[in-house]
Order: sequence, then structure tokens, then C-alpha cells
Amino acid sequence: MTKIRVLTADDSATMRTALTQLLGQDEGIEIIGSAKDGQEAVAMAESLAPDLLTMDVMMPGMDGLEATRAIMSKRPCRILVVSSISENTQVDLSFQALEAGALDLLQKPEVTSLEALQSWGDLLRKKIHALASLPFDAGKTWKLAAQIGKKKASVEAIRYFALVASTGGPPLLADLLNSLSTPSYSILIAQHIASGFTGGLRRWLKSRTVMEVAIASPGEIARPGWVYLAPDGRDLLIGSGNRFETPLSPGGVCPCGDRLLSSLAAQVPGLTAAAVLTGMGSDGAKGLLALRQRGGLTFAQDESSSVVYGMPKEAFALGGASRKLTPSELIAVMRASALRS
Repeated sequence: MTKIRVLTADDSATMRTALTQLLGQDEGIEIIGSAKDGQEAVAMAESLAPDLLTMDVMMPGMDGLEATRAIMSKRPCRILVVSSISENTQVDLSFQALEAGALDLLQKPEVTSLEALQSWGDLLRKKIHALASLPFDAGKTWKLAAQIGKKKASVEAIRYFALVASTGGPPLLADLLNSLSTPSYSILIAQHIASGFTGGLRRWLKSRTVMEVAIASPGEIARPGWVYLAPDGRDLLIGSGNRFETPLSPGGVCPCGDRLLSSLAAQVPGLTAAAVLTGMGSDGAKGLLALRQRGGLTFAQDESSSVVYGMPKEAFALGGASRKLTPSELIAVMRASALRS
């Protein structure tokens, strides 16, 4: 059996020990090194060539963000950010690390018991196996603003534009929103995100767009030109009277794209456009199909631009997506004055 070669980076000796012990419980994972700061992480990543690196963001000297940038420019590898959410600075650095090339985020454990630590270890090991299984292309980035001049959107027939994404989604969403002026419709986002990071995602996206980015509140009606995210640990739905519903996630991916798209298909299919973007798994495929069958406008990201061509592939294979689009083409669609032409 080929083992996943993992390098860890954290300035806390206690955390480094915990990572080594928790990952050592998995016969499919080999710990090849443990760095105590960003500079050491860069040097070890270059010399040891890990399959995956767990990266803290708040470290003395070179922090995790700068280390991620250096690694992705010198010797790219899959990076999982493992960060505390106790301070906004750490959360914000985590999203900047995603923009720099890290693949995913995981909250550091709140150690209240041995059972809680073991449960977190289970989550960490599953995340590492999932990320290690992905084809890795460090060269995939999006710089849409330089490719397309900005102009105000005018999509009069559409009231909602839903975007569903997972791995690779946050940087793409940031570029999409940055390339839009305030549209005449509301943008609803189901971005799979680890618990505790939703507030940071909102702040980060808000820093990239002129639009207001908000956490949806139950009973609220979406405002045109606003971007809405699901609350932490909850799904985002459109319910009776076109008001938001934010039920607790029943488990699985969160927030769930299928639940968001299915609610739009049930309530406002003729007023909705949606796209399933980069991510592993199949979330969004069934909801997109339901939306298309009821008259909604449906798209999926193309393979060449997807960090992970899982969700878009399933959406197209199931028949939910009417077209495959590059990010630049999606921007053109979102700006179009006549989506139905």
C-alpha cells in the first residue's frame, strides 16, 4: 500500500505532537517531518516533497501565509490549513492562504476531552485522504478581472443566481464577485466550509467585491445586488413567500448545494439561474437537475478550470447542467442582459 506522505507545520510543540500521534493511527499515512515555523516548513517541503502539508497560519517569523506562497512557488504540494478560529486575524490569514494555493481549511481542535480529540483526529484523517486522492495542478488560478472589463449587469428576468462550490471554490468565488458590478439579482452561495470559518469567508469575499455580503437570516427576503451565505453549520434555502430558511445541516456536506437548488426549483424556478463549480463529490447535481426540469437556467464549470472536476462532472452527467462554462464565460453569463436568448 502506498502511504500518504504528510509534513506538518505548527509553532506549538503540543499541537505538533498531537498531529503526529493522531495521524500515526492511520496505516495509510506516513509522517515524514514536523516543522516549527514557516521557514522550516518551506525548507522541508522542498527537500522532502510531501504529498500533503498541514499548515498553521500564526507562526513566528514567516507565518503560514508566507510559507504557503513560498511553497507554491518553489515546490508546490497539497496544503491543508489547520487554524484556530479564536481571532479574526487567523481566520483571515487562512482564506488568504487558500487564495495563495492551499486547498482546504480545518479548525484546530477544542480539546475538552480525549474523545473530542479522537473525533477531531478522525475528521483530520478523512480530510487528508480526500485531499490526497485529488489530482493536483498547482497552476490553476483565475484572474478574471484582467480579462474582462467591468460593466453593470442587467439580468432583468433573473431574481436569484445560485453558486455551489467545494474544494477550490473560495478563490474562484472571490474572482467571480470581483468581476461583477452590483447586479439586479441576489447571489446565493453554498460553499462547503469547515465549521467556524463562515464569518471569515464573509469578510474575505466582502473585501473582494463592491456588493454587500451577508449571512442569511431566517425569514429575510433576499435583496437585489446582495450576496448571501448560509450561517455556520446550517443550510440556506428559499421557502414560502421567498423568505430564507436556514435549517441545521442534517450531516454530510455543509451547506448543502442540493438543498439550496431544490428549494429554488420548488419556489422560483423560472426566476433562477445556477452553476455548480469546482469540488469533490456530487453535491448540487440532483438539485441542478430539478431546477433545469422546472425551467431554471443551469450551468457547470468546465474541467480544465476546475481544481476538482467532481461536482461539475456529476452535474453534467446527470443532465442538470445545460452548458459547461469556463470562469470567464460564467462571468459573461452573469452579466448578460438576456440569459434566455
